[in-house]
Amino acid sequence: MSKLRGKRVVISGASSGIGLAAARMLAVGGAEVCLVARRAEPLAGLAAELGGRTWAQACDVADPAAVKALGAAVQARWGALDGLVNNAGVAVMASLAETSDAAWEQTFAVNVRGPFLLCRELGPLLARGEAAAVVNVSSTLADKAIPGMAAYNASKAALNQLTRSLALEWAPGVRVNAVMPGVVDTPIHATRGLSPEHVRSMGGIHPLQRIGQPEDVAALIAFLLSDASSWMTGAVIPVDGGMLAT
Repeated sequence: MSKLRGKRVVISGASSGIGLAAARMLAVGGAEVCLVARRAEPLAGLAAELGGRTWAQACDVADPAAVKALGAAVQARWGALDGLVNNAGVAVMASLAETSDAAWEQTFAVNVRGPFLLCRELGPLLARGEAAAVVNVSSTLADKAIPGMAAYNASKAALNQLTRSLALEWAPGVRVNAVMPGVVDTPIHATRGLSPEHVRSMGGIHPLQRIGQPEDVAALIAFLLSDASSWMTGAVIPVDGGMLAT
């Protein structure tokens, strides 16, 4: 954790699930964290709860104007950036025939355009950072698609390729990696109409026989942001209880 001390990190989708777990882990490790999500009020409360040098900036990552405002806020506060976690995401569950134009557009707007906008806007600040690194939160569904989630599957595959592209473009100054969680106990499943019991029952599809916890993924994110992973870039790493091995 000492390898995170003093790092300045922006985390999108930081109000719950993996993003919040990562923020907690980084804050405990001595990092300065900017929490990013759409709703300002709960975000400010979480920043106060985490304490230290944690602060909040409301932002819709799919909105170029909002991302530009975030960039200005980070510039004013820090002047440079050491880490970015692109975690904000949506997961529409519908057959292709039932996937509306709006649902498809929203999925790609948040899951792909959001990371693109954040990287483009914050890239110059990352270039001025200390051993800067980006971590994109993808999904095992990028590699192992399931029916009824074509938009999500495709968006996460696109995010993996964005990860590799930026890793090549930004080397050697800024590292870019991605994590691919399996089923993790986060609020995103409720947006797909799944009950907590249903989500827990999916533990059986993982060889380790349990679903993941946000902290399982946060630990890998923290490692990829730290100097301990200084020879890693362009990697897309499963953290999935063995799911992709089956």
